[in-house]
Amino acid sequence: MAGPKLRFCPESNDLLYPKEDKDRKQLIYVCRSCGYKEDAGKTDWCVYRNEVHHTSREKSIVLQDVRSDPTLPRTNEVRCLSCGHNEAVFFSASTEEGMTLFFNCTGCGHRWRDHV
Repeated sequence: MAGPKLRFCPESNDLLYPKEDKDRKQLIYVCRSCGYKEDAGKTDWCVYRNEVHHTSREKSIVLQDVRSDPTLPRTNEVRCLSCGHNEAVFFSASTEEGMTLFFNCTGCGHRWRDHV
């Protein structure tokens, strides 16, 4: 069985991201650069859910390289203290200290966090 295919925008050649068309209740692919949209066919539907169950004392550690995850947001408003690059992938998680933003530099892979 083959996995999901990557789709690219015919106008900007950027990656198309899955999104829900809430009015039509249908899965579509959208270009974040130019706004191009196309419907997903029924063979394109792929649902993946990863649930981590742990007690409040356990810590969840991200083992994969999140820089290559196209579903995570990116920001140009931070600067990596390791290499000086100004783009990072980020995500939030609840930790013992409260809500925390985790950053991963897209240049060198350095990780850091910011307590919200």
